[in-house]
Order: sequence, then structure tokens, then C-alpha cells
Amino acid sequence: MLHKYSKPLQSRAIATENKLLDALDTLLRDRSLGQLTIDAIAEHSHLTRGAFLKRFGSKKQALFVLWARYCDKCIAVETQLANSLDRYPTALEACADISREIEILHTEGFSANRAMNEDFLEDLMIDPATKKIFLAGVDLMHRVRTRFLRGGPTQDSRDFASAQVIITLNYNYVLRAAPGLPSDQVMRHRLIARLVVEAMKQ
Repeated sequence: MLHKYSKPLQSRAIATENKLLDALDTLLRDRSLGQLTIDAIAEHSHLTRGAFLKRFGSKKQALFVLWARYCDKCIAVETQLANSLDRYPTALEACADISREIEILHTEGFSANRAMNEDFLEDLMIDPATKKIFLAGVDLMHRVRTRFLRGGPTQDSRDFASAQVIITLNYNYVLRAAPGLPSDQVMRHRLIARLVVEAMKQ
């Protein structure tokens, strides 16, 4: 949840913000937000502590901005996938490709994903941006179901279940919390796709 944050408009401020966010993203790959100091983030970005505080005010605020940046990318990818379903002959093939793209998103956004999960476990509150990307996933699954399985005009529990399956399994695989999934990428995504299609049929 963003508080007292305004998106930079001038190119220099945008560059400063991106340097700080990139540093935060890199450092979060190896440690939690609680283990990081503002000084370490500033040093890694080759900027000052004052620049960080002026831009964000706190580490948590910076995390929320990093997360929002990641969520914007997720929405763009999910929208692109939803608009290109005509190229797939079956729901299984569409879901295998979608699964692969979601894994890529989780891998690229690993730092922000893990840190936001830690924030959720601490406060037990789901960030609005998290809800937004999940609902985009639900819409994507609904469109797959409608396109291939003659689904109804409105979303229902099948769309929520299939979105939960495809997002959660990929997240846990990237987190290395699902070692039972096949290490072979093609096999893994076909397995996930089969589970997702089954969820759509329930």
C-alpha cells in the first residue's frame, strides 16, 4: 500500500528512483527487507541516504514502489496473453505457454515477490496491487475457459481456482518450495497446464 508517494515526472528524478529500486531489487535477492539498511541500498545505487529518504521515506515504501513496478509488468504480460489466445489450438497448449510466462515473471520479480510475501506474513494484509494482478490472472483464465471450453459470460469459481493453481505452483517452484515438480521445463508446464485445465472443468 503506497503512502505519501508521488511518481517522479522529470527524467533526473525518474533515473534516481530507478537506480534506487534496482539496487533494492538486487539486494533483496540474498536477504530480507529487515536485514537491509537504507545505507546499503544507497551505497549499492551509488547515491546517498538522503536521496533515498527524499524519494521514498522508508524501506517499506520503496518496496511497495518496487512491487508496483513489477505488477505493472505482470498486467502487461497477462493482457498480451489474453489478447493472443487465437494462436493456440487447445486450452492445454495455451495454459502451458501461460504457465511458462508466469514462471518467467516470478523469476524476474523474485526479490519483490519474496519481500511482499514476508510483508504479508507480518501484517496479514494483501496489497491492492497484489489483488489487481491476481484478478488479471482470473480474467485471463476466464478468457481461456470461454475460448476453449465454452465457458459462460461471467467469471466463476473455476476461473479463480485455475488462476490460483497456475500462479501458486509457479511461485512455489521459483521459490524452490515445490521440489516435486519436474525439473524439465516442458514437462513441468504441461503438468501445470493439465491441472489448470482440470480446475477449469470442475
